Amino acid sequence: MKIVIIGGVAAGASAATKARRTNENAQIVLLEQGEYVSFANCGLPYYVGGTIPKRDSLLVVREELFRKRYNIDVRTLSQVIKINRSKKSVTVLDKRNNTTYEESYDKLIIATGARPFVLPFLKDCKNSYTCFTLYDVDKIKEAFSAAPVKKAVVIGAGYIGMELAEQLNLLGVDCTIVELKSSILPQFDKEMTNPVVYTLKEKGVDVKTGVSVVDADVIDGIAKRLKLSNGEEIECDVVFQTAGVIPNVELAREAGLEVNRGIVVNNKMQTSDPDIYAAGDAVEVKSIITGKNVWIPLAGPANKQGRVAGCNAAGGNLEFKGVIGSSIIKVFDWALAKVGLSEAECKDQGLDYNVTIVHPLHHAGYYPGGKQLTIKLIFDNTTGRIYGAQVVGKEGVDKRADVIATAIYAGLTVFDLENLDLVYAPPFSSAKDPVIMAGMTASNIIRGEVKNILPDRVFELLDSKGHLILDVRTPEEYEFGHIKGAINIPVDELRSRLNELPKDKKIIVYCGVGFRSYHGCLILKANGLDCLNMSGGWTSWRMYYPDMVE
Repeated sequence: MKIVIIGGVAAGASAATKARRTNENAQIVLLEQGEYVSFANCGLPYYVGGTIPKRDSLLVVREELFRKRYNIDVRTLSQVIKINRSKKSVTVLDKRNNTTYEESYDKLIIATGARPFVLPFLKDCKNSYTCFTLYDVDKIKEAFSAAPVKKAVVIGAGYIGMELAEQLNLLGVDCTIVELKSSILPQFDKEMTNPVVYTLKEKGVDVKTGVSVVDADVIDGIAKRLKLSNGEEIECDVVFQTAGVIPNVELAREAGLEVNRGIVVNNKMQTSDPDIYAAGDAVEVKSIITGKNVWIPLAGPANKQGRVAGCNAAGGNLEFKGVIGSSIIKVFDWALAKVGLSEAECKDQGLDYNVTIVHPLHHAGYYPGGKQLTIKLIFDNTTGRIYGAQVVGKEGVDKRADVIATAIYAGLTVFDLENLDLVYAPPFSSAKDPVIMAGMTASNIIRGEVKNILPDRVFELLDSKGHLILDVRTPEEYEFGHIKGAINIPVDELRSRLNELPKDKKIIVYCGVGFRSYHGCLILKANGLDCLNMSGGWTSWRMYYPDMVE
């Protein structure tokens, strides 16, 4: 058996090594158009900033190891320019001597990945960079050593863009982020990123959202000034283009394989041709949550897909179950994690969902050093099936996101979350872990113990004559800041002051984080009043509307 793999890095390299572990006798050829067969592209921004000091640290597996340990015929600088399905061969351009040849296969694995989106008017600018390959960061490092860089513009506030902005700031570079969407990290719901925007501005990073770069003043091949869609202009020494990636599907499409946004594969990672497999950033796979095909270019799924493709191409039998879309990013001292669907994505899918927001400490409050977490949990309004979650904080974010991701994968509900048996000791968690607390509040909503309402809906009702907003915090907390038009009755005085509340209005109750207002709602409900608990309280309100303080 002869297996040919197009592309290395995550999916291709994983496919090659798993194919060898599956079949010792197979002939395996890996064709990589670049100079490096496997490198840590997720670490590139940190090498730019010096957090990862050594370039060699990014070289995950070298050619020599592929050859000696795995007996894989690795050919770098070898670009596949055509797939000849009828002849079961590929046409290869040998970049070293600019010649072409044909390589036959019994099984083919396509791991062509994706490429950065580049604005046409910046494509040939000498000071415009992407941050996608080792070649890219070599050029960046060279530019930074050749001349002082004072002003940088990062186009696109996704994961790579945000990591670059942080690293540039640490280097002392004056950095501006330009993002077309209305918020940074647009994979997240906007309110979850607002606290990070405050930190970015505090650090001196200029954040411009809801605008795009439409043109540039280019002199002698150098972009001197960028022009924005709102008429603003920004001076720059360097420009980083991180506005997303495009799947490399041209080879597959030209070969007549089924392609939508990405290459279509089944759970064996087979394409529409059973002798051709595909994996990584170039493919579409099934969403575990919706059952629909999705294109999610992330390193974790790419590695697992490559493993499945390599095993099956070599005669094994593995399945790729699908993706949840789990991701996390560090921005200065913040961590932001997203698993499953966001609220915006649930709306787009037309799902009947509900949301709860909790703000617990990451470990027991009486143990020193507790940091507040925010968990936004999204779930089916009837069954409690978990659709997704976003976790933001400075400690303990990854742990909680991973627990919820596991729950989604296992098909658990919010009723399961409230009963999880998780590890506990004061330095690590609370007796009721933040994930369990999120499960409890969500379960309470579905059981009808309390009706919830989110801050954005409260905002829409600020001037409604049919609603009253009740702040059940202390007078001191109320004076420090409150929602416009809210009246203040502390929860501990609520039973004795029920006569102050109208019975012909719906009462929206809030406190600091939603716990006292939950109790307040139970009191009001028991006394025949119609009430709604604002999820996450004043803390949530400040995340949704950081500039709206009375």
